[in-house]
Amino acid sequence: MSERASPSAGTASEPVAKPEPAGALLEVRDLVVSFPGRRRPFRAAPPPLRAVDGVGFDLHEGETLGLVGESGCGKSTTARGVMRLVEPAAGSVKLRGRELLGLPAAQLRAARRDVQMVFQDPYSSLDPSMLIRESIGEPLDVHLKLGRRDRAERVGELLRRVGLPPEYMMRYPHEFSGGQRQRLTIARAIAADPKILVLDEAVSALDVSTQNQVIGLLEELSAAIGLTYLFIAHDLSVVRHISDRVAVMYLGQIVEHGDATRVFDAPAHPYTEALLSAVPVPSPRVQRSRERIVLAGDPPDPSRVPPGCRFHTRCPYVMDLCRTEVPQPTRAQGSGEVACHLHTSGPTLAGASVRSLGATRRQRVPA
Repeated sequence: MSERASPSAGTASEPVAKPEPAGALLEVRDLVVSFPGRRRPFRAAPPPLRAVDGVGFDLHEGETLGLVGESGCGKSTTARGVMRLVEPAAGSVKLRGRELLGLPAAQLRAARRDVQMVFQDPYSSLDPSMLIRESIGEPLDVHLKLGRRDRAERVGELLRRVGLPPEYMMRYPHEFSGGQRQRLTIARAIAADPKILVLDEAVSALDVSTQNQVIGLLEELSAAIGLTYLFIAHDLSVVRHISDRVAVMYLGQIVEHGDATRVFDAPAHPYTEALLSAVPVPSPRVQRSRERIVLAGDPPDPSRVPPGCRFHTRCPYVMDLCRTEVPQPTRAQGSGEVACHLHTSGPTLAGASVRSLGATRRQRVPA
C-alpha cells in the first residue's frame, strides 16, 4: 500500500474544517442524493428524501477505504452517486482533479474506465444469455477496441488473473458457483485497467470460506496492479481485515472516519461503539465477558430526519444539546474526525475514545 496523508493527532475540541490532502485519487465533497417523496392524493407534494446528505471523503491511490453502517444508511446510494448510476442532486466528485458531475455522456463513459463497480449479487450481475467471453469482453469493446484475437487473449488473461482457467470463457453464467461468478464479475471490472474498484457488498452473498478466497484475490490484485478500493460492507470483521481507513455512516451522513486500527480499537462515536460491540470474537471466554450495546428502536425515517444530532433518538449518551444542535466534525485522537457533542460538551472527550466513558454514563433511550 502506498503511504497516505492522515489528519494529525490532536486533542483540540474546537470544530475543524475537513482536510484537503494533496494527491487524492478520488475526492467526494458534500454529495447529496435525493429521491422524490411519495405523493398522496389531495396533499401537497412532500419534500425530496435525502438518502445521502452531504457525504465527503478522499480516496488515495493504493488504499482501501471501508464504508460501513446499518442497512439503509446510504452506503450503496453513495457508491451509485459517485458512479452517477443515480444522479446526485448536489456536491462534487473529482477523479484526479477532474469533476465528474455534469460531464456529458460520452466523456462520462470514458472516465468510467478508471472507476469500475462490483455489485453484491453475482447471480444478477452477469447476463445469463451471454457467454463469459462476451460478458468480460464487453468493456474491452467499449474502451479498448481490441481485435477479435487480442480480445480473446485478454479475456483468457483476465480469467487466469482471478484464478479461473481460460477455457471457462466458453461457458454460461449458470454453470458457475457463486464464488466463481463473483470472480468473473471482478475479471470484467478490471478488464479495462481501472484505477478504482467500488465494491458494493461484494462478498456478503458468499459463504465464509468463499469470502476469504475473494478477499484474498482482492488483496493480490491490489498488490499486483495497484488497485484502489472503496469497500462497502456491513461485516465489520471483513472491513477490519481489508481496509486501511474506515468511514462510518448513519442516516445519510458520515459520523466518524479515520485509520482502521484507530476506529476499531478506539471508536470516538457512540454509534461506532455500538456497531463494534456486535462483532463476535473467536475466543468464547472473551466473547462472554464483552458488553453488548443494544441500541433502542430503529433508525428514523429518512424523510423525517430528527433535529440536532441524527443519532440522538438512539444514543445511550444523549444530552439536551444533542436534540437541538447539529454536531460539527472534530479531530479524533490518532486520526480522522468525529461528529458528536460528547467531544465538545458534556464529558468533553476532545477526540478520545467513547469507551472511556464506560457503562455508568449510558442511559436508556426510550424506543
